[in-house]
Amino acid sequence: PAPTPAPTPAPTPGPTGSPTNVPTQPPVEPFCDDSSIASFDWDLLMTSGLSKPDVVSFDMSVEDSDLSLNIEVALTYEGRSSADDSGAVYGTTYVLDFEDFDAHADSIAQPGTCQNRDAIDFTGDFDTFWEYPLSPLGDIGTASFLAYPPPGDLWTVSMASDNECGAV
Repeated sequence: PAPTPAPTPAPTPGPTGSPTNVPTQPPVEPFCDDSSIASFDWDLLMTSGLSKPDVVSFDMSVEDSDLSLNIEVALTYEGRSSADDSGAVYGTTYVLDFEDFDAHADSIAQPGTCQNRDAIDFTGDFDTFWEYPLSPLGDIGTASFLAYPPPGDLWTVSMASDNECGAV
């Protein structure tokens, strides 16, 4: 290459850090096509019971040693929902709880004591609560995508399969 027309008096500094011996993980390629992620219509759900998310599986058992109740539920991975015939699309999240959730009185940002989410995750911009990943395998259950937030202490959240964008 040709010399620069106005060279600087000092060379640029060297590398800023030492290389690591630990390789970085390759980026996760999206395996969910945005158009194939399940969605539902609140108007159809409320007026006719149609368009409700599927319960893929449900199981309850009691652990005899400590009398704890174990509940496993697999639900459709929902991304968006619509309402009010306005054409607007909203993010979707599941709230799993043993108490009623009143959308007019309760706040999604203030989970109850038995919910599958922690209040600490719901600080900041309300709009970010509804973002969901196209590669949920590595991101579901993290604060990066609060549609499927980090679960509370007694809950776990994960994808049902490593190569499918179907059940959570």
